[in-house]
Amino acid sequence: WVLIDAGPSWDGGDAGRRAVVPYVQRRGGAVALMVLSHAHEDHVGGAASVIRALEPRQWWEPAFVTSSSGYRRALTALQESGQLWRRVYPGQRWQLDGVSIDVLAPDSSWTAAQHDANETSVVLRVGYGRRRFLFMGDAEGDEEAWLLERLPAEALQADVLKLGHHGSRTSSGAAFVRAVNPLVGLVSVGAGNRYRHPSPEVLERFAARQVPLLRSDREGSVVLSTNGQWLEAAAHGDRWRIPERSAIGRP
Repeated sequence: WVLIDAGPSWDGGDAGRRAVVPYVQRRGGAVALMVLSHAHEDHVGGAASVIRALEPRQWWEPAFVTSSSGYRRALTALQESGQLWRRVYPGQRWQLDGVSIDVLAPDSSWTAAQHDANETSVVLRVGYGRRRFLFMGDAEGDEEAWLLERLPAEALQADVLKLGHHGSRTSSGAAFVRAVNPLVGLVSVGAGNRYRHPSPEVLERFAARQVPLLRSDREGSVVLSTNGQWLEAAAHGDRWRIPERSAIGRP
């Protein structure tokens, strides 16, 4: 398993213990790598529970320190476990069972200049066969612009885009979405959230490009599968094949 983030914590519990750990344990297998996109409580709150229960063999993060109590608990649990801690850097690559995981951002100089943990999010490109997935954490417009300036267009193109910052209007800018050119987008967002994510602007942007968005507030758990050739989505007990680019118009 490779896990990215562990959800929030609350009085008396956390998403790591309630959701992530049972999901992995039901299916079996070791956690080879856990990635913290950034140290905000809604992403790191459940991490200590995951570390203690599943003992990930490696931990990657941007090393941008916050006051999050969940972040402190995660680092303590990681130190007690004795597992490998690593700060990510662009160009870092790791492979597991034919899956390649490439770090696109952030670098240490960019991270050191930031004041908002969102803009230090670890951006990962995951590839298997001819399929690519792009995981954005909570990256916003400035980090998207940083990626566009430094990487060729083909480095950002992906079949699946996990939208930055829960579909906020501060992320998924027009130029960035055009560069990624996804077949499908994923929005991790709570039902009835007070921020009203995802934003109407982002929804309109994807609708104009005829790119479907799968939202956790409406679909619940979403599973995307690939054999390296086709892509298949599953949610609410339904399963369907994601159409190829040739079958989808692009304005």
